[in-house]
Amino acid sequence: MELTSIRYFVALAHELHFRKAAEKLHITQAPLSSAIKKLEDELGTPLFTRTSRSVQLSEAGKIFLPECEHILARTQTAISKINDFISGNSCKLRIGYNEPAINTFLPQVLAGIRKSEPELQLELQELETGQQQKLLENGTLDIGFMRPFGREPAGLSTRLVFQENYLLAMRKDHLLASLESVKKEDLAGQQIILFAREVNPAVYDHLVAILSSDLPELPYFRQDARNKSSMLAMVHAGFGAAVIPASCMHGAPDEVISRPLDIPLPPVNIMAVWEKNNHSAALKRFLKHLPPEKR
Repeated sequence: MELTSIRYFVALAHELHFRKAAEKLHITQAPLSSAIKKLEDELGTPLFTRTSRSVQLSEAGKIFLPECEHILARTQTAISKINDFISGNSCKLRIGYNEPAINTFLPQVLAGIRKSEPELQLELQELETGQQQKLLENGTLDIGFMRPFGREPAGLSTRLVFQENYLLAMRKDHLLASLESVKKEDLAGQQIILFAREVNPAVYDHLVAILSSDLPELPYFRQDARNKSSMLAMVHAGFGAAVIPASCMHGAPDEVISRPLDIPLPPVNIMAVWEKNNHSAALKRFLKHLPPEKR
């Protein structure tokens, strides 16, 4: 299977029009049609359904498309890395991070690198754990800072660089504000704000299981917010109390306070994650600036 055929297939899958796809590829329609036919023969199944008026992806084509896009993305990444190596411009580092990382240790790390190694070009993206892992695996990210709870980062190197505990954030006039610490039974029947489950389903399900077990009346879990800032805004607006990492209280509104949780919740572990086969000099230099691994 040739890379050119894959590129032709992806172009046609995006355009769903032979003439437009051929123009995009800067070829005529004949070699495009020939390449698609050869690819379908090689795979033994049609990739498109064609009529006199339309071109649509077949079911096989829908399965094949994301795999081909992945191949092309990895190929482009490889080409870019070689071009950077040839030109000597191999000091670019693409970094993914989550909210707890940027609220705690990461700004100090980045500031130190910018001061001591200003030639390193740092490109930053705030991404959820699943997004970071996907981009690390296809070579679009060099390193990520995430909480891979419930996800096995296969093929990736990891280092535990930060750890903290959860607190319960609430308004000063909340029913639980008079407590020195909050026990699980205190949460019965309360509105508890958590992050949206889709952000990290494994963590969300684990928290809900612990916070609601063996209670006569279950808490009502809200998952309206995708990040901790939005969760604090909901607390401030009186929607309930939020379970958040301790660091997220930095900069909280004056009306919002926090209490420790006397509940055996898992710690918030932030991992540095990178591909084992990434041997770039920029990554090696960056890793030297990270905090030592937590034990």
